[in-house]
Amino acid sequence: MNRTKELRIFHSFEEENTAEHRRLARMSPEERLRELAVLQERRWGRNWGKKPMIRCASWERVTWAD
Repeated sequence: MNRTKELRIFHSFEEENTAEHRRLARMSPEERLRELAVLQERRWGRNWGKKPMIRCASWERVTWAD
């Protein structure tokens, strides 16, 4: 796997978003899934797919939704 690092400084969030969208557009579906797996592992740990993330769910009725 080719591991290169690139540092870019953007002048606005819009410029950064445009560059990120271009980067994602150049990626293959497999590369995108690999990147998602890395992010999920960073957030949830190595067992992220083995345990349920939601332990309890609840709902309530509100008067303004009727």
